[in-house]
Amino acid sequence: MSSSETGRPGALRGSRLMLAAALIAAAAAGGCFQPLYAENTRSITGGSVKDTFKEIQVPEIKGLIGHYLRNELVFELDGGNEPDRAKRLTFQTQISEAIEVVTVDYANGRADSAILVATATWSLTDTASGKVVSRGSNVVRAPYERSTQRFATVRAARDAQIRAAKNLATLIRGQIAADLVAG
Repeated sequence: MSSSETGRPGALRGSRLMLAAALIAAAAAGGCFQPLYAENTRSITGGSVKDTFKEIQVPEIKGLIGHYLRNELVFELDGGNEPDRAKRLTFQTQISEAIEVVTVDYANGRADSAILVATATWSLTDTASGKVVSRGSNVVRAPYERSTQRFATVRAARDAQIRAAKNLATLIRGQIAADLVAG
């Protein structure tokens, strides 16, 4: 006889009851969830989250990562479709970047690869009241290969900065949306 055949019948019935209870709880809670970016998801500032995104002003940000971060945020927040819409919220950020050397070729003492670590500390402020609606700090890491060819290394580092800016924009947009819904 195998061990499964010698099991207690009550234990099997108990596990089935637990499974049924979990399924019923999941079905009951299914109606409680609402998509974050749905048209009818309400923002704490009034209107839908998607409409509130279009009311965020993103001023110029210094540096290469800042330039690409601003472009990505403008596109992700309003798609660039409504430039004349009134801007009620202002986005401000400070960006810092650092390089971590991962591997070193000991024959020539050069780094073979590196990781760009980009950090954005930001806040979203209501322009009229000066109240901070959302704030956060996001960190992304973008690895890249370093070459003996100088231009290839410069280009790889720039591509890492662009990837980091895109990833930061996506993280910031998600956090702003969550904060606008949660308050």
